[in-house]
Amino acid sequence: MPIAPYDIYTQSELTPTMFPERMLKASLPVAANQHMAKGTVVGLVTSSAVSDVQTLTQASATGGTFTITFGFGTVYTTSPIAYNASAATVQTALQSLPNIGSGNVACSGGALGSAGVVCTFAGALANQPQPVFAINNTALTGSGAAVTVAHTTPGVANGMLEPYVSSNSDGSQTPVGILAVEVFTDTQGNVTYGPLPVGNGFGSIRHVAPIAISGYFNTSDLTGLDSNAVSKLGRLIDGTTSSGVLCVTGA
Repeated sequence: MPIAPYDIYTQSELTPTMFPERMLKASLPVAANQHMAKGTVVGLVTSSAVSDVQTLTQASATGGTFTITFGFGTVYTTSPIAYNASAATVQTALQSLPNIGSGNVACSGGALGSAGVVCTFAGALANQPQPVFAINNTALTGSGAAVTVAHTTPGVANGMLEPYVSSNSDGSQTPVGILAVEVFTDTQGNVTYGPLPVGNGFGSIRHVAPIAISGYFNTSDLTGLDSNAVSKLGRLIDGTTSSGVLCVTGA
């Protein structure tokens, strides 16, 4: 009996504008919670790894509940949490979410209304940037009642790819190549080639993505290219950063 593939692989690679045989690629891991288009100029984070920390604070509530929604692309929402919940209660609610799971967040402090609840990502979600919690306060009671979230410490993913931005200071301000396919990563950094976390060809989930480190490319096919990236990646052999041809040397 023939075995049908899990899905149909339709992702296309970045196409060199000339001399396709000179395109060279490398495969590198990608930071969590990214959706990058094919052709995105990418950098490698070199700052020390840091786990993401978010702090919940409750003010003015006299009763009721709130919920926390978490995720990137696919999001999940907790069951209702009491306005004066302990850190342990918040932790249990967060760990029940499919995209967090047991052992992947630790909550301390509290209880809400008396002190902030500090939520530190751990386990499989440690040392990665994470989406900020979205809070729904509509079921709280009390004038001005609200639970708010402060992004106390943004996560840092050492050795992972992120979009190149010249003003960054974590290492991604230095471009290392051009993303060869569209990439989506989930909260754990699992890589899907395509816009949604539904698996690649034959349902596979990868942990690395291909980047072009040498070749000739139309600048109109690239995202994030600026004059600084041109000088670091290679040189323009025609036109401009928005309409021309870039030679990536792989130096």
